[in-house]
Amino acid sequence: MRIKHWIIRALCCAGVITHVYAQANDAQQIYASCSACHGEQGQGNPALNAPAIAGQYDWYLKRQLQHFANGIRGSHAEDIHGKTMVPFAKLITNEQQQVLAVYISQLKPVSANVELNGDLKNGSRYYQAKCGACHGGKAQGNISFNAPKLSALDPQYLLRQMTNFKQGIRGQHQEDKWGRQMAMMSTTVSDQELEDILFFISEQAK
Repeated sequence: MRIKHWIIRALCCAGVITHVYAQANDAQQIYASCSACHGEQGQGNPALNAPAIAGQYDWYLKRQLQHFANGIRGSHAEDIHGKTMVPFAKLITNEQQQVLAVYISQLKPVSANVELNGDLKNGSRYYQAKCGACHGGKAQGNISFNAPKLSALDPQYLLRQMTNFKQGIRGQHQEDKWGRQMAMMSTTVSDQELEDILFFISEQAK
């Protein structure tokens, strides 16, 4: 099943090569190829393991595009879903990255329609103790700490990324300063704590 989803997403990215022109600077035109996986409103698509991206900070989105393009992210053999972003990120210019990031940041976030198990009280306590200092008390992110908005991300994606950080699939590249920090922090969160934390974060998006 994972391989099937990888193939589908790879085909989505292949569409980028034929639909995004080298000199295109129109945000909607550039984003049209992204929408094949991430949705027209940036709401994401769990079936394709494509995260919600609407409403995320433009500086964070641009940094991730640069990381994919430069091999800082998506280069690990086990990062199946991250690999699908690499050809797209390499195709667009720095100027297009900025245009695209700003466009996505202005899309209205769509709450994930996912039923989660978790304890809200414990989740709040764990979150404030281990995440809030950087990502903000309500998961709103904090540019001062280069911490993205977590409330804009769907729980499935957050769980996968935390697992990737823990297993060394993400955050090991020497140039990924903030990713390395997350890889270290991820080891301090137990599976039960993470379940409650994700429940708390999902409530902040409502």
